[in-house]
Amino acid sequence: MPQSQDVQDYQYFTGRVEPNERVDVRARVSGHLTSVPFRPGSEIAAGDILAEVDKRPFEAELARVQAQLAEAEARATRTQGTFERITAAREKGAASEEEFRKALGDRDESAAAVQLVKAALSLAQLNLDYCTLRSPIAGRIGDRLVDAGNLVTGGPTGATLLTTVVSVDPLQVAFDMDENTLQRLQQAMRDGRLPSPQELSVPVQAGLAIHQGDYPLSGTVKFLNNQVDPSTGTIRLKAEFQNPKLDPGGRVLAVGMFVRVRVPIGPQRSAVLVPESALASEQGQRYLFIVDDQQTARRLNVEPGLQLNGLREIARAWTTGSSDNRGLLSTDRVIVKGLQRVRDGAAVATVD
Repeated sequence: MPQSQDVQDYQYFTGRVEPNERVDVRARVSGHLTSVPFRPGSEIAAGDILAEVDKRPFEAELARVQAQLAEAEARATRTQGTFERITAAREKGAASEEEFRKALGDRDESAAAVQLVKAALSLAQLNLDYCTLRSPIAGRIGDRLVDAGNLVTGGPTGATLLTTVVSVDPLQVAFDMDENTLQRLQQAMRDGRLPSPQELSVPVQAGLAIHQGDYPLSGTVKFLNNQVDPSTGTIRLKAEFQNPKLDPGGRVLAVGMFVRVRVPIGPQRSAVLVPESALASEQGQRYLFIVDDQQTARRLNVEPGLQLNGLREIARAWTTGSSDNRGLLSTDRVIVKGLQRVRDGAAVATVD
């Protein structure tokens, strides 16, 4: 008997796993590395220490600037006192205008000097903090590119690359969709048969080679590019997949993996399926045989649909000489063996 079950149309693609976040960890200040405590290839948390630059020169610089600040603040206190004294004397006519203006200028100059040294102090403290490099994200860390004891260079340009961190959960799978499939997908969205990518809810499924044709990983489209690549006629999509830890360890997906991706092009529908062995072909026309109540073989020309686990959907079925879609019923008895010996209208013996 044919099988009735819910099926869905899919289009299939090859995708590559990408991280949601990727960070190149570079030195922020120049100096000698004193430690690189991470284990290459391990998972780390945001804020974990990845490397430390020798702090002593920066601690000395911080102490020097702190002393400068104390000196500048002392001078500012003196000039403020002088300014207040001259101001009081000026009000009594005991100080000249020139003395007042000089006291005012000295006070403002010393106050500006304090602000200047405070800025230098903030920079010195920042450089000292930069001696400790922490991971800005959680994820898996790459290889150690520089060992402890080596000199590294910091700064906005030409900074030494120490390692790379990529996020591991969630991950995204990037794949390219052809124009025809894109148009079918958009039509399904316009018809309301699928949600719009702007709603960030278009479902996709993925599988690896170890899954042997199955698609156990469920994700959601999070990105649809704004233009088709004219050189390939494809558009880039990205779907997000959760990638939790497995027991006893590891994760299913890793950055850089190739995965098989399938995208639904329409909603689920009820379909009638038969084994592939029930289908024959003559001059490009696919057909099968059913057995009627008189134990007679009747040929039905068919239009096959999607393939599912060794079964084939019968989208349309009609008798020879007619174009009307009779369809294949779940109660029809379909011949699945010995097709080469069956003829239309011939008597047959069936085996349940």
